[in-house]
Amino acid sequence: MAAGNAAAECAPLRLGYVDQHRPPYFLGSGTAEATPAGASVDMIREVAAIAGCQVMAVRLPPARLRSALKAGTIDMMSIEAVESDKELYALPLDAAGKLDVGKALRAHTVVFVRASDTALRNIDPARDFGQRWLGSNFGAPLVAPLRKQGFRVDDGALDTERNFEKLLRNRIDGYAISVSALTDMDGWVAAKYGNAVVRLERPVQTSNIWLAISKDYYARNPAQVTTMWDWAAGHGRQRFAKIVRKYDKSLQAPH
Repeated sequence: MAAGNAAAECAPLRLGYVDQHRPPYFLGSGTAEATPAGASVDMIREVAAIAGCQVMAVRLPPARLRSALKAGTIDMMSIEAVESDKELYALPLDAAGKLDVGKALRAHTVVFVRASDTALRNIDPARDFGQRWLGSNFGAPLVAPLRKQGFRVDDGALDTERNFEKLLRNRIDGYAISVSALTDMDGWVAAKYGNAVVRLERPVQTSNIWLAISKDYYARNPAQVTTMWDWAAGHGRQRFAKIVRKYDKSLQAPH
C-alpha cells in the first residue's frame, strides 16, 4: 500500500542519457531505449522504484544533456558534478553545503591502448602519455578536464566502437573513457577485440558521479528525490557492481 501511494504521488521521472552505445552502461544507439537498456539505466530504475517513481527514458546527444536538465526537459541524469553545478541542478549536499561525496558513485578515467604498442603498456598515463593523441567520445564530459591537464585529445569520433577503430588503425594512441570500476569494460573489449587492445592498469583520474535532478522536479518531489539519494548512499556502489557483473557476463556470452 505504501509503495502504491508513493507511486501515485511521484511524477514520472524522465531520465536523460546518451544516444550512443556505451557498454555496459548504456546499450544501443539512437533515441529508442534498447532491451536490455544497460547497467546504468537498470540501476536508476531500481533507485527510482525505491521511491515509488516510474522512469521514462529520454536519449539525447551527450552535448545536449546538461542543457536539457537545466531547462527541465529531462528530470534526471548522472553527472561528474563540480560545486558550481549546485546553482544549475539539485544535487545531494552535506552538512557544510558541499556536494555529498558519500552519496556519489566513483568514476575512473581509464585508457585503452594497442597491445602491440609496448612503449605504452606499463606507463602511468597521467604522467607518461606525453604528446601522444588520446581519443575520447564526442561531447564526453571528460574531454575538457583532459585538455586542461595537457593531453592532446581527439574527440572527433561519436562513440566507443569508432574510437577503437581509430585506435587499431593507428589514428590515435589511446582511448580514454569513464568507468565505474576499472574492469567494467574489460570483458566487452576482450570479447570484441581479443588480445589486440589492453587497458592501462592505472587510471588517468578518479572522480565522483551524482544523480542530478532538475530544480523543478526536485521542488515538486523533494521527499522522493531525497529517498533516492539516501538509498544510493547506503547501497548504490555495491548494487551497481552486481548489475555491471550481470551485463559483463551477458556481453561476453556468444550471440
